[in-house]
Amino acid sequence: MTALRRVALFPVHLAQVFTGAKSFVKNPVIGSEWANRHGLHVARVKWSDRMAGFRRNLIRPFVDVRAEERAQFARDGFVVVKDFLPPELFEKVRAEAFAHEAEPREMRQGLAVTRRITLDPDDAAQVPNCVEAAQKTRLKDIVRYVAAHFAQPFCYLQIIIANPERGDADPQTSLHMDTFHPIAKAWLFLHDIAEDEGPFQFVPGSHKATPTRLEWERQQSIEASDASNKYTARGSFRVGPADLRQMELPDPVKMAVPGNTLIVADTHAFHGRTPSPKSTVRVEIYATLRRAPFAPWTGLDPLLLPGLRNQPAALLDKARDWAAKR
Repeated sequence: MTALRRVALFPVHLAQVFTGAKSFVKNPVIGSEWANRHGLHVARVKWSDRMAGFRRNLIRPFVDVRAEERAQFARDGFVVVKDFLPPELFEKVRAEAFAHEAEPREMRQGLAVTRRITLDPDDAAQVPNCVEAAQKTRLKDIVRYVAAHFAQPFCYLQIIIANPERGDADPQTSLHMDTFHPIAKAWLFLHDIAEDEGPFQFVPGSHKATPTRLEWERQQSIEASDASNKYTARGSFRVGPADLRQMELPDPVKMAVPGNTLIVADTHAFHGRTPSPKSTVRVEIYATLRRAPFAPWTGLDPLLLPGLRNQPAALLDKARDWAAKR
């Protein structure tokens, strides 16, 4: 970036400090070694964590999240609910998901391919049971509580195909955090996930902004703009065993679970897929929710308005297509 362009864009880059922008390479203010050495990144982490706690207390009376689930999330950073769907609905969802044919959106990362189709209310004509599982159960409320926003999650039917014979590295198998602030991701597994089938892994308690975690993040932020790992440079820090010891955190827990298990996690915490020695195919209902990290209010989500609430994921896909073309 030329000096003139850097000066011209400085107000924009400065304003992005107060948003969910996370890239240390795209934004020279967020990526400033001097600013982060003096606490910019840590201040963003602490502020977003406090606002999330504040909003979570606001929405607690309005979401169907049980006391034991709130306690589990506070302790570990994730919620696990086994036998989530009624058995009859679960069998209908499985049959429908495995039989449905559609043109998915596809993403390739190393040896893994992720395919998704939207599960908006408008999709109920094609996959009514899958839409019911995503939109008319407690799934949305648990996601809202973990994300600390009373907003509309994006929901998909998702298939992940991993083939170790491709030889490429899968970046999702490195323990990492998605961004600097609390967000929610959810997986409702439609079949059993065995230990050797790349189950989700999570470091319990790593969602907490402890002094040791904040100091580690400060050290990472100082060098992030020059990091050799492109994901770290973009604000998705990678973590190894020595880093966990430094932060006084336990080893990750593998979540090999039976079908019909729902996992909702704050992916500011350290998580990932575990590597699998064999080819695997995973089918699940997936949901995600992230909104403005520093807002002291919740709700006011335009995607909850009539005319928009029935197709939020489809609208997001269209917006991404529009941006990509330009």
